[in-house]
Amino acid sequence: MMNATQMVWGNTWRSILVAIGYIAGLILSGMIGAMLGAQIATSTSNQVTFTWLFVSSVLLGLFLGPLASRLTLSRVQHFILWASLIFFNMGSVAIEGAYFVPELVPMPIPVLMVQQALASAGAALVITLVFAAAGKPVSWINALSSRPWFSWLWRFLLSSFSYLVFYFIFGALNYSLVTKPYYESHVGGLIAPAPELVLMAELVRAPLIILSVLLFLLSTRGTKQQLMVRTGWLLFTIGGIVPLVLQISALPLFLLAASAVEIFCQNFLTGTVAAYLLGIQEQKT
Repeated sequence: MMNATQMVWGNTWRSILVAIGYIAGLILSGMIGAMLGAQIATSTSNQVTFTWLFVSSVLLGLFLGPLASRLTLSRVQHFILWASLIFFNMGSVAIEGAYFVPELVPMPIPVLMVQQALASAGAALVITLVFAAAGKPVSWINALSSRPWFSWLWRFLLSSFSYLVFYFIFGALNYSLVTKPYYESHVGGLIAPAPELVLMAELVRAPLIILSVLLFLLSTRGTKQQLMVRTGWLLFTIGGIVPLVLQISALPLFLLAASAVEIFCQNFLTGTVAAYLLGIQEQKT
């Protein structure tokens, strides 16, 4: 049996490899952009920024690695699952950042999505190689066939709508209680976009966030409560903690702490709703 020290060390060095994979994807996107004449920021030029980029990338491995080691899927399924989970979460955060902190997200959104796709693929590849438990693949087609298409559709739409509800409720509370002065003084390049721009951005983000956990919900089984907690935690860690750690060098810690509470309420609750509506419970025998 592996003792606790061996387990921690094993997860740590594997997570460092995941960080290298993620950053390699960012660097590759920069190289491709340079060859095509586009300027793609890789967040690797400033030492402090790079340090927090590395730490946040290590967290991807620490959060997702143990999950990957417990899910028995084919290697291809592992890669697709973790790449989509990282990409849709980080990509959706990047879209929001383009509106709220344009100084930190200076590139066009399509270019930003290409950057995140390559970085996510790099991290997912390493997770698949060093963490994943390869085995008999789960049939996603069979999982989807457990409900008619219209049932999946309304459940997906309702899950997406729940994020909008949680976003505006807890976002408004956080803005009125904590973050308003930071936006008004443009701390760290923050701006408060027009309400219609915020709504447009969140209408795009909401389905992306639900898409990020769809394959996870098709791949894992458990009680309703287990699925709700796992999915809520996933959305909070990958869509909340990881991006916030990335901003430690750019934004005040108090603002980041308040944002963490806000994102927990938004993402964790969205994850519980998505799991409740879209999850497939294990069959009782």
